[in-house]
Amino acid sequence: MSVVQKFKLSGPVVKKVVLLPDHAFFVRVMPLAPETPPAGIPAQVELALEGLSPFPVAQLCYGYFCPPGAGRVLVYAAYRRHFTVNDAAEWADADAVLPAFAAWLGLAPAGPTALLVTGTDFVTALGWDGQDAVPAVVATHPVASDAPQGERAALQEKLAAQLKHLPPPTTVAVPAGTSSRDGDEGLEFTDGKLTSHLTTAQLDTLDVRDKAALAARRRDRARNLNLWRAFMGCAAALGLAAVLQLGLKGGRLWLDNRAALAAAQAPAVQDIETKHNLANHIEELSTRRLMPVRMLEIVNEKRPRTIQFLRAATKGLYVLEIEGQTNATPDVFNYQAALKELPACALVELGQTVDRGGITRFTLTVTFKPEALRPAAPPS
Repeated sequence: MSVVQKFKLSGPVVKKVVLLPDHAFFVRVMPLAPETPPAGIPAQVELALEGLSPFPVAQLCYGYFCPPGAGRVLVYAAYRRHFTVNDAAEWADADAVLPAFAAWLGLAPAGPTALLVTGTDFVTALGWDGQDAVPAVVATHPVASDAPQGERAALQEKLAAQLKHLPPPTTVAVPAGTSSRDGDEGLEFTDGKLTSHLTTAQLDTLDVRDKAALAARRRDRARNLNLWRAFMGCAAALGLAAVLQLGLKGGRLWLDNRAALAAAQAPAVQDIETKHNLANHIEELSTRRLMPVRMLEIVNEKRPRTIQFLRAATKGLYVLEIEGQTNATPDVFNYQAALKELPACALVELGQTVDRGGITRFTLTVTFKPEALRPAAPPS
């Protein structure tokens, strides 16, 4: 039996699809038992074929279509000896082998739809009732490739009569081309007007070749896909490593340039720092001088006549330590309080006090505010 059409597609993966003449297969649409798990559908299909066909399942080329959520299953089969050794050789390297009408099962119309698929030597009617993704009507009839146009038209009318409860059928040809969607995510068939998408899982169930061989192909495909992903992961890691290496080199060059620029500007920076330090030193000499006389002037403003200074010494630029005595002890505390109220004094601390023979000796530590000890500006 001759192959109707075969074609390759060039995409992420080169694929070969073989479409067989529809009239080589008997087709049945059967209800699916409620809540049948996907893993149980192949067993139901084989059981149905045992009852429908006079040949054992092992001698049949068969496939089925039952997308997720479907309430029925479309089954088709052909006696294996209808196909020649040359046909089987053509199938060996194909990615999918299925009847021509099966290419249009991926339409999944939203409402009632009817198609007439016209091949070289057959015509097939497909009808969806809008209640399921699986067609409710599938009928095919052979026709001579050189049959007159009137005979072919009469056959189309006969098949269209089986779609009388559906909208007027759209006539389509066997798909003239196909394309791959995202690498290994199935195939899209088109004739220029309509496009049918079948996933990889659906193509596996539609394929009419030996199921054990197909299972082995699926395992090989999964292994190859994993190897390809591992290869792409390694390539991405190598690419990332190369980018990081370039980034490190670029960063090193940037740092070298910055270091060279800093070295070139070092003399100018050193000159600026020297001038800045000199300016600070000049400012310190002019504004941060030790001014013990001014300190004594400030503390003498509030000193009671009963208090006598015995010793006065500076500690740093802003601290004056005083040792004194008085014959009126309360005046010491009054003097401390008076100094605290002066704007020039930041802190006044009374040290140890000692009473001997009616004389009280004491120490005072006065911390001045820096702005209070700045020298007066020279007259303009």
